[in-house]
Amino acid sequence: MSLWKIAWRSIQHRGLGSLLTVISMALGVMMVVSVLSINGLVSRSFKSNSSFGYDLIVGARGGGTQLTLSSVFFLGRAVETIPYEYYLAFCDKQTRSEEFRNSIAYRANIEQLRALEALDSVSVAPGGGGWGAIAEGLAGDFLIRHQNDFMQLDERGLFSNYVNFAIPILLGDTYQIENSEAYFKVCATNRDYFDKLTLGQGKKFELASGRFFDNEDAEAGYFGCVMGSLAAKMSGKKVGDQIKVTHGIPGEGGSHLHDQLFTVLGILEPTGTPNDRVVFVNMEGFYLINDHVKPVVESSGINLRRDRDEARALAKEDVKPDSDLTDEELSTVRLPVEQRELTALLVSVFDEEGYGLAAQYLQQPIEQGNLSSTLNWSRFRPLQAQTSAQCVNPVQEVMRLFVYFVEPAKWILLALTTLICVVSGLSILVGIYNSMNQRQHEIAVMRALGARRSHVMMIMLTEAVMLAMAGGMLGWLGGRTLNVALSPIVERQTGVPVSFWDFAPAEPVFAVLSPVLGSSDFAAKIVKFQMSPELLLIPGLIILAVLVGVYPAISAYRTDVAKSLGK
Repeated sequence: MSLWKIAWRSIQHRGLGSLLTVISMALGVMMVVSVLSINGLVSRSFKSNSSFGYDLIVGARGGGTQLTLSSVFFLGRAVETIPYEYYLAFCDKQTRSEEFRNSIAYRANIEQLRALEALDSVSVAPGGGGWGAIAEGLAGDFLIRHQNDFMQLDERGLFSNYVNFAIPILLGDTYQIENSEAYFKVCATNRDYFDKLTLGQGKKFELASGRFFDNEDAEAGYFGCVMGSLAAKMSGKKVGDQIKVTHGIPGEGGSHLHDQLFTVLGILEPTGTPNDRVVFVNMEGFYLINDHVKPVVESSGINLRRDRDEARALAKEDVKPDSDLTDEELSTVRLPVEQRELTALLVSVFDEEGYGLAAQYLQQPIEQGNLSSTLNWSRFRPLQAQTSAQCVNPVQEVMRLFVYFVEPAKWILLALTTLICVVSGLSILVGIYNSMNQRQHEIAVMRALGARRSHVMMIMLTEAVMLAMAGGMLGWLGGRTLNVALSPIVERQTGVPVSFWDFAPAEPVFAVLSPVLGSSDFAAKIVKFQMSPELLLIPGLIILAVLVGVYPAISAYRTDVAKSLGK
């Protein structure tokens, strides 16, 4: 009879004890597999998606890690808001000029211009001499001075020389699934988010259905949205459906459902990134919701009409002079610049060499400057506007997060689960040792029938290995199954799906041996060799089984045949 059959018969003889040993081992292995795979997949996603084709994040002063988590991974709360003019500091001349014309300051000065033009009424004939000519000249000079000097329409942004593109985002609202407690973050942005950002390795956003919203959409106006794949899947929304967003986080103080409807224009293909659990809405429509209008404070002698309806009524005169707009038409009037605010800016800089030097250079001027060249153009300031911002490198912040928080937590979890496996190994030792004491007579008979000491010793070791392998395989299958069960929770929180066959990412498993192996080429290849740590579980368990089975095996090896047969 082979060693395997004898060991199997021994395991069957101790059926309940062997089963409990296998289950305890399987539980430990299941936890190790789940921790390794889920932590590894989420970590890889965070590291690979720490920058979607941009280099810097600009936001209100506060915690850099918090700004990165909220802006890149849509986790936690945004730090604070910054004035919209920060965005203009990174824009080119054309964009700045267009945005400046959509401002209360511009329209207030247009009113002054119209007052000057009224002097023309004393003229005998249009364009004639006297006061009419003087007024016409004054009006023309004022308009030129207003455009070129006061409004800085011909000037580039303060940092535009270094910037490839800058994309504004606004956070704070959520979309809650009807009749459910589940909700997703809402990110207000513009079309550039989908056109210019990438998902790593140059991959672009793709749509499963529908289309992206335009800044001025013919179908939905300013109230179009695009849903991430997970948000659409869990909510059951399709292209053409309408949704309402919640101000703040559902259930918390001050949160409430907005009345404004957003039309779903598109649904993203799964990206395996946090974008899958986000609802993207048109920034222009987001601004027009009542609670999102930033109040302004008057700091000049001009009698400014402060509330939003009157400010938009002033804009109405620019859009359709001498006509009345309905409430529906009024909703297409963009909110003035002074009443806008942002959560963050995603900034991509020109860096032809690829060393990140431009991004490093730009951080200090942004953080130390107060953007006075941009902010001084307007006589009207948002209340409590921050005059300085922080600028963070998202990659550095994510690496810091992993070094100080994620990696230590992972090793603590691995230590605990490994301890479970060690305890399970000890249970193998106890089980086999107790079995060996009960089977001393049986071992003596085997020896009397010609079995060698080494043969008896190998039976004990084989039994330990079989128990460990059974527990390891059962635990591996249990860990895979646990991953599938936890996948909806992990995907909802991190945007990373976990399937049955998703192994823990490969790591340089022999890197710890670098000081021992030296600096030869062969040693360097060994150190750089990578494989999934999951593949080391079964060999590790076999080694553990051999180690815990050695003592019972040695005890069996030393069994006194004569003494045991006499019992």
